[in-house]
Amino acid sequence: MRRLLLAAAAATLVQTAAAAPPSDTDRAALLKVAADLDATWDKGDPATVAEFYAEDGSLRMDGQTFTQGRDAIRRYFETTMARRPAGARHVTAVQNIDMLTGDLAFVDTHARIERERAPGEREVLADFHNQTVAVRDGATWRFRVVRSERMATAKPAK
Repeated sequence: MRRLLLAAAAATLVQTAAAAPPSDTDRAALLKVAADLDATWDKGDPATVAEFYAEDGSLRMDGQTFTQGRDAIRRYFETTMARRPAGARHVTAVQNIDMLTGDLAFVDTHARIERERAPGEREVLADFHNQTVAVRDGATWRFRVVRSERMATAKPAK
Protein backbone atom coordinates (compact mmCIF):
# COMPACT_ATOMS: atom_id res chain seq x y z
CA MET A 1 0.00 0.00 0.00
CA ARG A 2 2.82 2.37 0.90
CA ARG A 3 4.50 1.78 -2.48
CA LEU A 4 1.23 2.41 -4.23
CA LEU A 5 0.83 5.75 -2.43
CA LEU A 6 4.43 6.73 -3.26
CA ALA A 7 3.91 5.79 -6.92
CA ALA A 8 0.69 7.83 -7.04
CA ALA A 9 2.42 10.82 -5.44
CA ALA A 10 5.33 10.56 -7.90
CA ALA A 11 2.94 10.36 -10.86
CA THR A 12 1.10 13.45 -9.61
CA LEU A 13 4.37 15.39 -9.27
CA VAL A 14 5.47 14.42 -12.79
CA GLN A 15 2.12 15.47 -14.22
CA THR A 16 2.23 18.78 -12.30
CA ALA A 17 5.76 19.49 -13.53
CA ALA A 18 4.85 19.02 -17.21
CA ALA A 19 4.80 22.27 -19.15
CA ALA A 20 1.64 23.31 -20.97
CA PRO A 21 0.88 26.04 -23.48
CA PRO A 22 -0.42 29.30 -22.01
CA SER A 23 -4.02 30.38 -22.26
CA ASP A 24 -4.72 33.16 -24.78
CA THR A 25 -5.08 35.56 -21.83
CA ASP A 26 -1.73 34.59 -20.29
CA ARG A 27 0.02 34.68 -23.69
CA ALA A 28 -1.31 38.20 -24.33
CA ALA A 29 -0.32 39.35 -20.83
CA LEU A 30 3.24 37.97 -21.15
CA LEU A 31 3.65 39.49 -24.63
CA LYS A 32 2.48 42.82 -23.20
CA VAL A 33 5.06 42.61 -20.40
CA ALA A 34 7.79 42.12 -23.04
CA ALA A 35 6.55 45.11 -25.06
CA ASP A 36 6.19 47.28 -21.95
CA LEU A 37 9.72 46.36 -20.85
CA ASP A 38 11.07 47.40 -24.26
CA ALA A 39 9.28 50.77 -24.06
CA THR A 40 10.49 51.37 -20.49
CA TRP A 41 14.10 50.45 -21.35
CA ASP A 42 13.93 52.79 -24.36
CA LYS A 43 12.94 55.65 -22.03
CA GLY A 44 16.05 54.97 -19.93
CA ASP A 45 14.19 54.44 -16.65
CA PRO A 46 16.13 51.86 -14.58
CA ALA A 47 13.81 52.11 -11.55
CA THR A 48 10.78 51.20 -13.66
CA VAL A 49 12.72 48.45 -15.47
CA ALA A 50 13.46 46.94 -12.04
CA GLU A 51 9.73 46.97 -11.24
CA PHE A 52 9.27 44.28 -13.89
CA TYR A 53 11.14 41.93 -11.52
CA ALA A 54 9.73 40.18 -8.46
CA GLU A 55 10.97 41.61 -5.17
CA ASP A 56 13.25 38.57 -4.80
CA GLY A 57 13.96 38.25 -8.53
CA SER A 58 17.37 37.40 -9.92
CA LEU A 59 19.31 38.38 -13.00
CA ARG A 60 22.47 37.05 -14.62
CA MET A 61 23.62 38.72 -17.80
CA ASP A 62 26.04 36.86 -20.05
CA GLY A 63 27.49 34.70 -17.26
CA GLN A 64 28.51 37.74 -15.23
CA THR A 65 27.76 38.47 -11.59
CA PHE A 66 24.54 37.06 -10.17
CA THR A 67 22.22 39.92 -9.17
CA GLN A 68 19.54 39.13 -6.56
CA GLY A 69 16.65 41.32 -5.42
CA ARG A 70 14.82 44.21 -7.04
CA ASP A 71 17.05 46.90 -5.45
CA ALA A 72 20.24 45.24 -6.73
CA ILE A 73 18.63 44.81 -10.16
CA ARG A 74 17.73 48.51 -10.20
CA ARG A 75 21.37 49.39 -9.40
CA TYR A 76 22.54 47.05 -12.18
CA PHE A 77 20.32 48.84 -14.70
CA GLU A 78 21.34 52.28 -13.40
CA THR A 79 24.95 51.37 -14.19
CA THR A 80 24.38 49.68 -17.54
CA MET A 81 21.81 52.13 -18.86
CA ALA A 82 24.13 55.05 -18.09
CA ARG A 83 26.58 53.54 -20.63
CA ARG A 84 24.13 52.84 -23.42
CA PRO A 85 24.70 54.64 -26.71
CA ALA A 86 22.41 57.46 -27.76
CA GLY A 87 19.45 56.25 -29.78
CA ALA A 88 19.70 52.66 -28.54
CA ARG A 89 16.49 50.71 -28.23
CA HIS A 90 15.54 47.33 -26.76
CA VAL A 91 13.66 44.87 -29.00
CA THR A 92 12.27 41.63 -27.58
CA ALA A 93 10.84 38.74 -29.59
CA VAL A 94 9.09 36.12 -27.49
CA GLN A 95 9.92 32.74 -29.00
CA ASN A 96 8.14 30.33 -26.67
CA ILE A 97 6.04 30.29 -23.50
CA ASP A 98 5.54 27.18 -21.35
CA MET A 99 3.26 27.27 -18.34
CA LEU A 100 4.90 25.37 -15.50
CA THR A 101 1.94 25.98 -13.19
CA GLY A 102 -1.03 28.33 -13.39
CA ASP A 103 1.07 31.15 -11.93
CA LEU A 104 4.54 30.29 -13.24
CA ALA A 105 5.73 30.56 -16.85
CA PHE A 106 9.00 29.74 -18.58
CA VAL A 107 9.61 32.21 -21.41
CA ASP A 108 12.31 32.04 -24.10
CA THR A 109 13.09 35.32 -25.82
CA HIS A 110 15.50 36.80 -28.32
CA ALA A 111 16.41 40.36 -27.32
CA ARG A 112 18.46 42.89 -29.23
CA ILE A 113 19.83 46.29 -28.42
CA GLU A 114 19.95 48.27 -31.62
CA ARG A 115 20.07 51.81 -32.97
CA GLU A 116 19.32 53.53 -36.23
CA ARG A 117 22.34 53.82 -38.54
CA ALA A 118 20.56 55.57 -41.38
CA PRO A 119 16.85 56.16 -42.04
CA GLY A 120 15.23 52.71 -42.16
CA GLU A 121 18.49 50.91 -41.35
CA ARG A 122 19.22 49.51 -37.90
CA GLU A 123 22.52 48.40 -36.36
CA VAL A 124 22.48 45.55 -33.81
CA LEU A 125 24.69 46.51 -30.86
CA ALA A 126 24.02 43.40 -28.77
CA ASP A 127 22.07 40.21 -29.35
CA PHE A 128 20.87 37.98 -26.48
CA HIS A 129 18.98 34.77 -25.82
CA ASN A 130 17.02 35.07 -22.58
CA GLN A 131 15.40 32.39 -20.47
CA THR A 132 12.96 33.80 -17.98
CA VAL A 133 10.79 32.37 -15.24
CA ALA A 134 7.85 34.73 -14.79
CA VAL A 135 5.51 34.63 -11.82
CA ARG A 136 1.98 35.95 -11.70
CA ASP A 137 1.72 38.87 -9.28
CA GLY A 138 -1.92 39.85 -8.98
CA ALA A 139 -3.05 41.09 -12.38
CA THR A 140 0.44 41.24 -13.88
CA TRP A 141 3.52 39.10 -14.38
CA ARG A 142 6.97 39.73 -12.93
CA PHE A 143 10.34 38.23 -13.72
CA ARG A 144 11.47 35.84 -10.99
CA VAL A 145 14.56 34.55 -12.81
CA VAL A 146 16.28 35.96 -15.91
CA ARG A 147 19.31 34.32 -17.49
CA SER A 148 20.63 36.14 -20.53
CA GLU A 149 23.44 34.97 -22.80
CA ARG A 150 25.00 37.07 -25.53
CA MET A 151 24.70 35.45 -28.94
CA ALA A 152 27.99 34.80 -30.73
CA THR A 153 27.23 36.93 -33.76
CA ALA A 154 24.83 39.80 -34.13
CA LYS A 155 22.31 39.51 -36.94
CA PRO A 156 21.35 42.59 -38.97
CA ALA A 157 18.12 44.22 -37.86
CA LYS A 158 15.29 44.42 -40.37
